[in-house]
Amino acid sequence: MPVGGRGRMGGFGLGPSGECVCPGCGYKMPHQRGVPCYQQKCPKCGAMMTRTA
Repeated sequence: MPVGGRGRMGGFGLGPSGECVCPGCGYKMPHQRGVPCYQQKCPKCGAMMTRTA
């Protein structure tokens, strides 16, 4: 069964839980509701974060 649901903009989101992970250095931080991970920069190396379920 899928974890997420239909997003506000018509896409499919992963839901409110999960983490943002840096593909460059591996730094992890909790996902903030309403703020996509791909819009956040890693505080350690400056790379754009990605989302994990």
